[in-house]
Amino acid sequence: MKLFKFLQYIFLLSIIGISIMILYLWNIQQDLPDHNISQYFPNEITKIYDERYELMYHVGNRDRFYLDYNDIPENMIKAIISAEDKTFFQHQGFDIKGIANAFIVNLKNIYSKNNNNYVGASTITQQLVKNVFLNKDQTITRKIKELILSIRIEQEYTKELIIELYLNEIYFGRRSYGVASASFNYFNKSIFDLDIHEYAYLAALPKGPNNYDPKKNYKRAFERRNYVLKQMELNQFITKDQFNYYSNLKIELTKRNIQKYKSDYKTDFILSYLNSNSFNENAFYIQSTIDQSLQKISEKSLIDNLALFEKKYRKWEGSYKNLDEILNFKNDYWSIGKVIDKNSNFITILIVDTDKIITLNNNDNFYGPKKISPINYLDLNDYIFVSKIDNNFYTVQLHKINGSVIIMDPFNGDIISMVGGVNYDMSNFNRATQAYRQPGSSIKPFIYAKALETQKFLPNTLILDSNILLDQGNNLPVWVPKNYSNKSYGELTFRRALETSNNLVTLKIGLDLGLDSVNSFLDKINFYDYETNTDVYSTLLGAVENNLLNLTKSYSIFLNGGYLVEPSIIKKVVSNDGELIINNEYFKCKYCSFSIDDRSYRKPIIESQKEKVISPQTSFQILNILEGAIERGTGKSLNNINYPIAGKTGTTNESKDLWFFGLTPRYVVGVYVGYDTPKSIGYKETGSSVALPIFKTIIENYLLSNKDVNDKFVVPSELIIKKVNIDSGEISDGQDNIIDYFTKEQLQILDNINKIESIGGIN
Repeated sequence: MKLFKFLQYIFLLSIIGISIMILYLWNIQQDLPDHNISQYFPNEITKIYDERYELMYHVGNRDRFYLDYNDIPENMIKAIISAEDKTFFQHQGFDIKGIANAFIVNLKNIYSKNNNNYVGASTITQQLVKNVFLNKDQTITRKIKELILSIRIEQEYTKELIIELYLNEIYFGRRSYGVASASFNYFNKSIFDLDIHEYAYLAALPKGPNNYDPKKNYKRAFERRNYVLKQMELNQFITKDQFNYYSNLKIELTKRNIQKYKSDYKTDFILSYLNSNSFNENAFYIQSTIDQSLQKISEKSLIDNLALFEKKYRKWEGSYKNLDEILNFKNDYWSIGKVIDKNSNFITILIVDTDKIITLNNNDNFYGPKKISPINYLDLNDYIFVSKIDNNFYTVQLHKINGSVIIMDPFNGDIISMVGGVNYDMSNFNRATQAYRQPGSSIKPFIYAKALETQKFLPNTLILDSNILLDQGNNLPVWVPKNYSNKSYGELTFRRALETSNNLVTLKIGLDLGLDSVNSFLDKINFYDYETNTDVYSTLLGAVENNLLNLTKSYSIFLNGGYLVEPSIIKKVVSNDGELIINNEYFKCKYCSFSIDDRSYRKPIIESQKEKVISPQTSFQILNILEGAIERGTGKSLNNINYPIAGKTGTTNESKDLWFFGLTPRYVVGVYVGYDTPKSIGYKETGSSVALPIFKTIIENYLLSNKDVNDKFVVPSELIIKKVNIDSGEISDGQDNIIDYFTKEQLQILDNINKIESIGGIN
């Protein structure tokens, strides 16, 4: 009787337990997510490349490149199966035998205490379910959901799709999601170029990337890698000889590249363009126009030259008493040094990153208006920034002044380099695109170009440099403009006036053309990128604000034969699905597409899609005059560079904004320098003394890495060479005369003028 009651209780409890289990499982099934993996695509992140397809910036923290199953190397699949789920192609979503085996192996490992390679029981399908559909909570409910979904997925989808998604979804450490990204981030190689032991190392990582980091625990990483190799041997994926060879190789990883996760001025500009054009909902592959070599040259040239310039006016404030503080401001081009010794001749510095010892020459490092020696402004154990410039080391400190650089291809508008300031981490305000400042004298070549186009002025036209009075209107004082030197120079040729950036002659040319005519021309070339009132005389001397990018773009017309270009920092944008979203083409081609069925062949005709705003002849004449500005004008400090350069400086009142635009056969380079809150940069400082040296450093470093360039400015047809006296403008064969260029029409005008003067002389 007691036995019968006991059995009744057991039966009742069983019924209750089964009922509870059924309700529990029913509730779990009601809460299961949709398991349709055919529509699932791992989230990819927008990636920005330079012009050579080198990854430049990766948006966000997840790094992923998606690979189809057929593109995944076979050895990678074999390695991951050996490491994670050797019966993957046989089981139906879970592996009872694997669970039992894992239990036994892990007991042995715990008992032996000398093996950390614990074996997991989850199949690849279960791991995929956990990563895609569920969380990582260590609960019975989650494990049951995982099991149910795994069985369903295995019933509906192929093994190939499951492992494809797994190898693209799983986290491998170093921000790498998927094997393709992991290959680059660990070995700096394509997944297709790895060797067997490298595939084995990647396959070892999903178990716990931080646990198998060789820098943290090389022995554990080495053993885990070799465990995977051993499983590959046992599964007959590799031979015993291969195992013996690969298991003795060292694990050699590349240094982590965290730079690609750091935004800067140029990547901000790219992403802003995408956002403004509604490309912000999906991930994209973007090929930019940036040349990273020139980008780095530009960045270092800007921060070094401005740091050296500030030594003239600032006191030393660049010492730090502890390393943590100075690390907050570190950049890619300056080293952190510690003062370890000093004497009357030099300071001894320990470079923190490399433990290298360097010396600072005291005479090269005087600081401030009073030229204080580093003996006096540096103390032992101070931490400071030092920069290597022309093989010498200099003390440098964080800037108060700022600036920007643009390098552009004048023939298509490609932005080759964009530096928006001296320190993006301290201020992401882009001074190349967002800082609107007065261009000063840098507007002058455009007024002179308009003058040549009207044929009112010729390159050798004489104009009197003399004082003028300008009535500015009711209740405004009479404006008495001056040259920078406060002097007048008598008669100057048109060419000479632009070479020396003469203010008064420029005003006279502009007034002769008329403000309406000048403004119409500036509108035609899109000189300003916003609506502005330019109906004031000071417009002729650059009083209306503009930004560096727009000015640099405008200077392109003097290099490309007179065509408008629009600045572009993007070559191509491709979607996740491989769709070409943007493809910037600068030329259109008639009759370029034909087939063998066409009745006749027509020679392709390639035409520029850009608008012509000045003639090629005028374009080159201004360019040639700006070459003269380098030879004997405001840019003559560039004379020692053996490379074709034309250029124009720009200086505003009180030296608040300083500019230089350098034109070469390949690039137009714009440089701006100024304080974010405008104030005088320094007494009598000019674009020549502050902005031009930045360009000079850029071009010198460019030529160092491009020693075989043999570039020349292209002279358009229909220009005639004449020898001209630089002072009188007279055409003659004088020995000291310069070469100048004229159109046939200009020479005819000169001939007519000479005839009139000759007749007047007879009368």
